[in-house]
Amino acid sequence: MSKILLTGAGGFVGSHIAEALVEAKHKVICTVRQKSNLRWIKNLPLEYKYGDLNNKAFLKEVIKDVDFVIHCAGVVRAMDKEEYFKTNVKSTKNLCESVLNNNPSLKKFIFISSQAAMGASQLGTVRKIMDIPKPVSDYGLSKIEAEKELKKILEDKIPYIIFRPAGVYGPRDKDIFILFSLVHRHLRPITLKKRLLQLVYVKDIAKSVLSSLGNTKINNNTYYLANSSTYTWGDIGRIISLSVGVKTIPLPVPDFMFKAAGFIMETLSSIIRKPVVLNKQKITEMLQDAWVADTLPAEKDLNMKFTSLEVASEITYNWYLKNNWF
Repeated sequence: MSKILLTGAGGFVGSHIAEALVEAKHKVICTVRQKSNLRWIKNLPLEYKYGDLNNKAFLKEVIKDVDFVIHCAGVVRAMDKEEYFKTNVKSTKNLCESVLNNNPSLKKFIFISSQAAMGASQLGTVRKIMDIPKPVSDYGLSKIEAEKELKKILEDKIPYIIFRPAGVYGPRDKDIFILFSLVHRHLRPITLKKRLLQLVYVKDIAKSVLSSLGNTKINNNTYYLANSSTYTWGDIGRIISLSVGVKTIPLPVPDFMFKAAGFIMETLSSIIRKPVVLNKQKITEMLQDAWVADTLPAEKDLNMKFTSLEVASEITYNWYLKNNWF
Protein backbone atom coordinates (compact mmCIF):
# COMPACT_ATOMS: atom_id res chain seq x y z
CA MET A 1 0.00 0.00 0.00
CA SER A 2 1.31 3.43 -0.99
CA LYS A 3 0.53 6.86 0.38
CA ILE A 4 -0.73 8.96 -2.51
CA LEU A 5 -1.54 12.66 -2.81
CA LEU A 6 -4.35 13.27 -5.30
CA THR A 7 -5.38 16.72 -6.49
CA GLY A 8 -8.73 17.33 -8.17
CA ALA A 9 -10.38 14.32 -6.50
CA GLY A 10 -13.78 16.00 -6.47
CA GLY A 11 -13.90 16.39 -10.24
CA PHE A 12 -15.15 14.05 -12.93
CA VAL A 13 -11.85 12.35 -13.76
CA GLY A 14 -10.35 12.76 -10.30
CA SER A 15 -13.26 11.04 -8.55
CA HIS A 16 -12.83 7.94 -10.71
CA ILE A 17 -9.09 7.91 -10.00
CA ALA A 18 -9.85 8.20 -6.27
CA GLU A 19 -12.20 5.22 -6.45
CA ALA A 20 -9.62 3.10 -8.27
CA LEU A 21 -6.88 3.97 -5.76
CA VAL A 22 -9.11 3.10 -2.81
CA GLU A 23 -10.13 -0.18 -4.45
CA ALA A 24 -6.42 -0.98 -4.87
CA LYS A 25 -5.98 -0.43 -1.10
CA HIS A 26 -3.84 2.70 -1.31
CA LYS A 27 -3.98 5.43 1.32
CA VAL A 28 -5.26 8.51 -0.50
CA ILE A 29 -4.88 12.10 0.62
CA CYS A 30 -6.92 14.63 -1.34
CA THR A 31 -6.27 18.35 -1.60
CA VAL A 32 -9.61 20.15 -1.66
CA ARG A 33 -10.86 23.68 -1.27
CA GLN A 34 -13.33 24.70 1.43
CA LYS A 35 -16.08 25.14 -1.16
CA SER A 36 -15.27 22.00 -3.15
CA ASN A 37 -18.20 19.79 -4.11
CA LEU A 38 -17.31 16.34 -2.78
CA ARG A 39 -20.53 14.54 -3.68
CA TRP A 40 -18.81 11.89 -5.82
CA ILE A 41 -16.21 10.95 -3.20
CA LYS A 42 -17.88 11.69 0.15
CA ASN A 43 -18.44 8.00 0.90
CA LEU A 44 -14.87 6.94 0.15
CA PRO A 45 -12.27 6.43 2.91
CA LEU A 46 -10.15 9.43 1.94
CA GLU A 47 -8.15 11.93 3.97
CA TYR A 48 -8.91 15.54 3.09
CA LYS A 49 -6.45 18.40 3.24
CA TYR A 50 -8.13 21.76 2.81
CA GLY A 51 -6.07 24.43 1.10
CA ASP A 52 -4.96 26.11 -2.12
CA LEU A 53 -2.40 24.70 -4.56
CA ASN A 54 -0.96 28.18 -4.89
CA ASN A 55 -0.20 28.28 -1.14
CA LYS A 56 3.39 27.08 -0.73
CA ALA A 57 3.09 26.48 3.03
CA PHE A 58 0.07 24.25 2.43
CA LEU A 59 1.88 22.34 -0.32
CA LYS A 60 4.90 21.75 1.90
CA GLU A 61 2.69 20.18 4.54
CA VAL A 62 0.77 17.81 2.26
CA ILE A 63 3.69 16.70 0.09
CA LYS A 64 6.43 15.99 2.56
CA ASP A 65 5.79 12.29 3.25
CA VAL A 66 3.79 10.87 0.32
CA ASP A 67 5.02 8.21 -2.10
CA PHE A 68 3.25 9.46 -5.23
CA VAL A 69 1.58 12.64 -6.43
CA ILE A 70 -1.27 12.43 -8.95
CA HIS A 71 -2.04 15.91 -10.21
CA CYS A 72 -5.52 15.92 -11.70
CA ALA A 73 -6.71 19.36 -10.56
CA GLY A 74 -7.33 22.01 -13.19
CA VAL A 75 -10.00 23.88 -15.09
CA VAL A 76 -11.41 22.77 -18.44
CA ARG A 77 -13.39 25.98 -18.86
CA ALA A 78 -12.58 29.48 -17.68
CA MET A 79 -13.50 33.09 -18.31
CA ASP A 80 -10.18 34.03 -19.87
CA LYS A 81 -6.62 32.93 -20.62
CA GLU A 82 -5.33 34.34 -17.33
CA GLU A 83 -7.62 32.06 -15.34
CA TYR A 84 -6.51 29.00 -17.33
CA PHE A 85 -2.86 29.82 -16.69
CA LYS A 86 -3.33 30.62 -13.00
CA THR A 87 -5.02 27.30 -12.32
CA ASN A 88 -3.44 24.94 -14.83
CA VAL A 89 0.09 26.29 -15.11
CA LYS A 90 0.91 28.14 -11.90
CA SER A 91 -0.49 25.44 -9.60
CA THR A 92 1.41 22.74 -11.50
CA LYS A 93 4.62 24.73 -11.20
CA ASN A 94 4.09 25.27 -7.47
CA LEU A 95 3.32 21.61 -6.91
CA CYS A 96 6.45 20.46 -8.75
CA GLU A 97 8.68 22.94 -6.92
CA SER A 98 7.27 21.80 -3.60
CA VAL A 99 7.94 18.16 -4.46
CA LEU A 100 11.52 18.98 -5.38
CA ASN A 101 12.09 21.03 -2.22
CA ASN A 102 10.16 18.96 0.32
CA ASN A 103 10.00 15.39 -1.00
CA PRO A 104 13.00 14.75 -3.31
CA SER A 105 12.61 10.97 -2.84
CA LEU A 106 9.09 10.94 -4.34
CA LYS A 107 8.62 7.76 -6.36
CA LYS A 108 6.66 9.41 -9.17
CA PHE A 109 4.73 12.53 -10.18
CA ILE A 110 1.76 11.73 -12.44
CA PHE A 111 0.21 14.59 -14.37
CA ILE A 112 -3.18 14.38 -16.09
CA SER A 113 -2.81 16.69 -19.08
CA SER A 114 -4.99 16.61 -22.20
CA GLN A 115 -4.98 15.75 -25.88
CA ALA A 116 -5.79 19.46 -26.33
CA ALA A 117 -2.14 20.14 -25.49
CA MET A 118 -1.00 18.56 -28.75
CA GLY A 119 -3.37 20.43 -31.04
CA ALA A 120 -5.49 18.97 -33.81
CA SER A 121 -4.32 16.57 -36.50
CA GLN A 122 -5.11 16.47 -40.19
CA LEU A 123 -7.41 13.89 -41.73
CA GLY A 124 -5.40 10.78 -42.48
CA THR A 125 -2.61 11.62 -40.01
CA VAL A 126 -1.86 10.54 -36.46
CA ARG A 127 -0.20 12.84 -33.93
CA LYS A 128 2.91 11.41 -32.27
CA ILE A 129 4.38 12.46 -28.95
CA MET A 130 7.46 13.88 -30.67
CA ASP A 131 5.36 16.14 -32.94
CA ILE A 132 5.44 19.88 -32.27
CA PRO A 133 2.41 20.84 -30.13
CA LYS A 134 -0.01 23.27 -31.77
CA PRO A 135 -2.88 23.96 -29.34
CA VAL A 136 -5.92 25.69 -30.80
CA SER A 137 -7.37 26.96 -27.50
CA ASP A 138 -6.25 28.71 -24.33
CA TYR A 139 -7.07 25.52 -22.44
CA GLY A 140 -4.77 23.46 -24.66
CA LEU A 141 -2.08 26.12 -24.43
CA SER A 142 -2.27 26.11 -20.63
CA LYS A 143 -1.88 22.34 -20.56
CA ILE A 144 1.21 22.29 -22.78
CA GLU A 145 2.76 25.11 -20.73
CA ALA A 146 2.04 23.14 -17.55
CA GLU A 147 3.83 20.15 -19.08
CA LYS A 148 6.82 22.34 -19.88
CA GLU A 149 7.01 23.66 -16.32
CA LEU A 150 6.83 20.10 -14.97
CA LYS A 151 9.68 18.91 -17.18
CA LYS A 152 11.81 21.96 -16.47
CA ILE A 153 11.55 21.43 -12.72
CA LEU A 154 11.51 17.63 -12.38
CA GLU A 155 13.62 16.39 -15.32
CA ASP A 156 16.52 14.20 -14.06
CA LYS A 157 15.42 14.78 -10.47
CA ILE A 158 11.98 13.27 -9.88
CA PRO A 159 10.39 10.52 -12.04
CA TYR A 160 7.23 11.66 -13.78
CA ILE A 161 4.55 10.51 -16.22
CA ILE A 162 2.33 12.73 -18.36
CA PHE A 163 -1.01 11.44 -19.60
CA ARG A 164 -2.91 13.17 -22.41
CA PRO A 165 -6.46 11.78 -22.47
CA ALA A 166 -8.64 12.30 -25.55
CA GLY A 167 -12.28 13.37 -25.15
CA VAL A 168 -13.30 11.81 -21.84
CA TYR A 169 -16.74 10.34 -21.23
CA GLY A 170 -18.37 8.16 -18.61
CA PRO A 171 -20.58 8.40 -15.52
CA ARG A 172 -20.70 11.95 -14.05
CA ASP A 173 -19.49 13.69 -17.21
CA LYS A 174 -21.31 16.91 -18.11
CA ASP A 175 -19.78 17.63 -21.52
CA ILE A 176 -20.37 14.61 -23.74
CA PHE A 177 -23.54 14.06 -21.70
CA ILE A 178 -25.12 16.50 -24.16
CA LEU A 179 -24.76 13.88 -26.88
CA PHE A 180 -26.21 11.13 -24.67
CA SER A 181 -29.10 13.44 -23.85
CA LEU A 182 -29.87 13.99 -27.54
CA VAL A 183 -29.77 10.24 -28.20
CA HIS A 184 -32.19 9.77 -25.30
CA ARG A 185 -34.48 12.17 -27.16
CA HIS A 186 -34.09 10.06 -30.31
CA LEU A 187 -31.79 12.54 -32.08
CA ARG A 188 -28.38 11.77 -33.58
CA PRO A 189 -26.43 14.96 -34.47
CA ILE A 190 -24.10 14.78 -37.47
CA THR A 191 -21.76 17.39 -38.92
CA LEU A 192 -21.97 18.13 -42.63
CA LYS A 193 -18.19 17.92 -42.93
CA LYS A 194 -16.34 14.74 -42.01
CA ARG A 195 -14.41 15.14 -38.78
CA LEU A 196 -12.66 12.44 -36.78
CA LEU A 197 -11.94 12.17 -33.09
CA GLN A 198 -10.96 9.69 -30.40
CA LEU A 199 -12.58 9.08 -27.04
CA VAL A 200 -11.46 7.55 -23.77
CA TYR A 201 -13.65 5.98 -21.11
CA VAL A 202 -12.95 7.67 -17.79
CA LYS A 203 -12.28 4.42 -15.92
CA ASP A 204 -9.51 3.64 -18.43
CA ILE A 205 -7.69 6.78 -17.28
CA ALA A 206 -7.88 5.49 -13.71
CA LYS A 207 -6.58 2.08 -14.85
CA SER A 208 -3.68 3.78 -16.66
CA VAL A 209 -2.77 5.67 -13.50
CA LEU A 210 -2.78 2.47 -11.44
CA SER A 211 -0.67 0.71 -14.06
CA SER A 212 1.91 3.47 -13.99
CA LEU A 213 2.49 3.55 -10.23
CA GLY A 214 4.94 0.67 -9.91
CA ASN A 215 6.22 0.66 -13.48
CA THR A 216 9.63 2.32 -13.48
CA LYS A 217 10.33 1.45 -17.13
CA ILE A 218 7.87 4.12 -18.31
CA ASN A 219 9.24 6.96 -16.19
CA ASN A 220 9.59 10.38 -17.83
CA ASN A 221 7.33 9.47 -20.75
CA THR A 222 4.20 11.06 -22.16
CA TYR A 223 1.26 8.95 -23.32
CA TYR A 224 -1.92 9.57 -25.26
CA LEU A 225 -4.87 7.81 -23.67
CA ALA A 226 -7.74 6.80 -25.95
CA ASN A 227 -9.38 3.92 -27.71
CA SER A 228 -7.51 3.68 -31.02
CA SER A 229 -10.80 3.73 -32.95
CA THR A 230 -11.73 7.02 -34.61
CA TYR A 231 -15.25 8.32 -34.97
CA THR A 232 -17.28 11.04 -36.58
CA TRP A 233 -19.88 12.71 -34.38
CA GLY A 234 -22.49 10.79 -36.33
CA ASP A 235 -20.68 7.51 -35.59
CA ILE A 236 -20.70 8.25 -31.87
CA GLY A 237 -24.42 8.97 -31.82
CA ARG A 238 -25.16 5.86 -33.87
CA ILE A 239 -23.07 3.59 -31.63
CA ILE A 240 -24.63 4.98 -28.47
CA SER A 241 -28.13 4.52 -29.86
CA LEU A 242 -27.43 0.94 -30.95
CA SER A 243 -25.75 0.07 -27.65
CA VAL A 244 -28.67 1.26 -25.55
CA GLY A 245 -31.47 0.26 -27.92
CA VAL A 246 -32.80 3.75 -28.59
CA LYS A 247 -33.94 4.51 -32.13
CA THR A 248 -32.63 7.83 -33.43
CA ILE A 249 -32.99 10.00 -36.49
CA PRO A 250 -30.05 11.97 -37.95
CA LEU A 251 -29.92 15.67 -37.09
CA PRO A 252 -27.64 17.51 -39.55
CA VAL A 253 -25.90 20.44 -37.85
CA PRO A 254 -24.08 22.90 -40.14
CA ASP A 255 -20.94 24.63 -38.88
CA PHE A 256 -22.63 28.02 -38.60
CA MET A 257 -25.00 26.58 -35.98
CA PHE A 258 -22.07 25.39 -33.86
CA LYS A 259 -20.45 28.82 -34.17
CA ALA A 260 -23.72 30.59 -33.34
CA ALA A 261 -24.18 28.40 -30.27
CA GLY A 262 -20.64 29.21 -29.13
CA PHE A 263 -21.22 32.94 -29.59
CA ILE A 264 -24.52 32.85 -27.70
CA MET A 265 -23.12 30.82 -24.81
CA GLU A 266 -20.03 33.01 -24.53
CA THR A 267 -22.24 36.11 -24.44
CA LEU A 268 -24.29 34.48 -21.69
CA SER A 269 -21.09 33.63 -19.84
CA SER A 270 -19.98 37.27 -19.90
CA ILE A 271 -23.36 38.33 -18.50
CA ILE A 272 -23.52 35.81 -15.64
CA ARG A 273 -19.74 35.95 -15.10
CA LYS A 274 -19.41 32.18 -15.07
CA PRO A 275 -17.74 29.86 -17.60
CA VAL A 276 -20.07 27.68 -19.65
CA VAL A 277 -19.72 24.24 -21.27
CA LEU A 278 -19.67 25.67 -24.80
CA ASN A 279 -17.83 28.81 -25.88
CA LYS A 280 -16.17 30.00 -29.07
CA GLN A 281 -12.85 28.28 -28.29
CA LYS A 282 -14.57 25.00 -27.47
CA ILE A 283 -16.41 25.20 -30.78
CA THR A 284 -13.08 25.91 -32.51
CA GLU A 285 -11.73 22.66 -31.02
CA MET A 286 -14.83 20.75 -32.12
CA LEU A 287 -14.61 22.02 -35.70
CA GLN A 288 -11.04 20.87 -36.31
CA ASP A 289 -10.63 18.23 -39.02
CA ALA A 290 -9.36 15.58 -36.65
CA TRP A 291 -8.17 14.79 -33.14
CA VAL A 292 -6.25 11.56 -33.64
CA ALA A 293 -3.16 10.56 -31.66
CA ASP A 294 -0.94 7.50 -31.41
CA THR A 295 -2.24 5.35 -28.55
CA LEU A 296 -0.13 2.25 -29.25
CA PRO A 297 2.64 3.19 -26.77
CA ALA A 298 0.08 3.40 -23.96
CA GLU A 299 -1.46 0.07 -24.93
CA LYS A 300 1.97 -1.58 -24.96
CA ASP A 301 3.81 0.08 -22.07
CA LEU A 302 0.84 0.26 -19.69
CA ASN A 303 -0.60 -3.09 -20.77
CA MET A 304 -3.87 -1.28 -21.46
CA LYS A 305 -6.85 -2.56 -23.38
CA PHE A 306 -9.07 0.48 -23.78
CA THR A 307 -12.80 -0.09 -23.38
CA SER A 308 -14.84 0.04 -26.58
CA LEU A 309 -17.40 2.77 -27.11
CA GLU A 310 -20.05 0.07 -27.56
CA VAL A 311 -19.48 -1.26 -24.05
CA ALA A 312 -18.74 1.97 -22.20
CA SER A 313 -21.57 3.98 -23.77
CA GLU A 314 -24.13 1.47 -22.48
CA ILE A 315 -22.65 1.69 -18.97
CA THR A 316 -22.62 5.48 -19.14
CA TYR A 317 -26.15 5.81 -20.55
CA ASN A 318 -27.58 3.51 -17.87
CA TRP A 319 -25.80 5.51 -15.16
CA TYR A 320 -27.38 8.72 -16.43
CA LEU A 321 -30.74 6.98 -16.54
CA LYS A 322 -30.42 5.55 -13.04
CA ASN A 323 -29.34 8.88 -11.58
CA ASN A 324 -32.13 10.85 -13.28
CA TRP A 325 -29.94 13.00 -15.51
CA PHE A 326 -32.44 12.75 -18.35
